[in-house]
Amino acid sequence: MNKRRSVLIGEDEPSLGKYLEALLVDLAFDVFIEHTGLDAVRRGAEVRPDFALLGVVMPNMGGVEAAIKLLELSPKTKIVLISETVAPGVMSDLRAQGYKFEALPAPFTREELQLVLGF
Repeated sequence: MNKRRSVLIGEDEPSLGKYLEALLVDLAFDVFIEHTGLDAVRRGAEVRPDFALLGVVMPNMGGVEAAIKLLELSPKTKIVLISETVAPGVMSDLRAQGYKFEALPAPFTREELQLVLGF
């Protein structure tokens, strides 16, 4: 029997969170949603998800900081940063520091989400 994949969504925009949840449940993921960066890190430490989709802008801890902290707690989690504007310079800086985060510019399609998740 295959283990179900899990995904943590850290997103403060309710409509985007619900959209992501619907897509991922349909793709047979166990989904965990948090609305602040700090809560996303806490939940990620508990569940150690396969994937984390984090909004760049979130209350009390931004997505980039949350991604770095989450990766320290769960090194195998694939991190995807979501934003209407993920600056290429930010992604280049993160990669230069050794982080292999992906970026998913919003709005996006189901196919784009599947591609960034690797299936």
